[in-house]
Amino acid sequence: MWYGDMNRIRDNLSLLDTLTHERRSIRKYKPDKPPAEWIDRMILCAIRAPSPSNSQPVRFIRIASEQKKDDLHKAMAAGRKDFLKALGDVSESGSLRKWINAYYGFSEFIFNAPLLFAVGTITPTSGFSVKLVEAGILKTYNTRDSGLDIALGLSLKGFLLKARELGLGTCVLTAPLIFVSDINQTLGIDDVQIKCLVTAGFPDENPRMSRRKSVKDVYHEI
Repeated sequence: MWYGDMNRIRDNLSLLDTLTHERRSIRKYKPDKPPAEWIDRMILCAIRAPSPSNSQPVRFIRIASEQKKDDLHKAMAAGRKDFLKALGDVSESGSLRKWINAYYGFSEFIFNAPLLFAVGTITPTSGFSVKLVEAGILKTYNTRDSGLDIALGLSLKGFLLKARELGLGTCVLTAPLIFVSDINQTLGIDDVQIKCLVTAGFPDENPRMSRRKSVKDVYHEI
């Protein structure tokens, strides 16, 4: 759906529909920082998301320290250098080399974003699966990782849509974590497993929506 269609469609959409249709991944921001209370409102929407046994495992950590950002930037650059070195003169490595450089380049904008968050999860200490493991009925908590990832995604959705309602742009990234061998160590975080980075701020670009699959492509009955 393109921007030219949005005015016609907006009249027939609910607020949620409109926010979902208009949300974009923003990589260019104005320098102004959003008010601190807006961050609280975004977090409030995030923490209302469902989670396994209401464990509420998702954590948002704002990276405000310029030193932490510099450490992260250096770690990413070192990771990129190691990847390129590992490729060496391997035949047919040109395409992968371009991918490495492209994804590194696409990630560098995070250091100019007004707001940068590390988002992750803690390990729940209670819940249905945990109790079964403690009782020896299950050998491992075999749904933990998927349950935590689902909780993270649901929280992020609330966070992103509230940001859009406030007039902010956002972008979720996992590529920086590929370049950094241990982002927790780099950022000095030991109690949260970091799973992605998120930027936020007043957008300074108006990208078109990328093409989406249709309902019939992603939904069927059995």
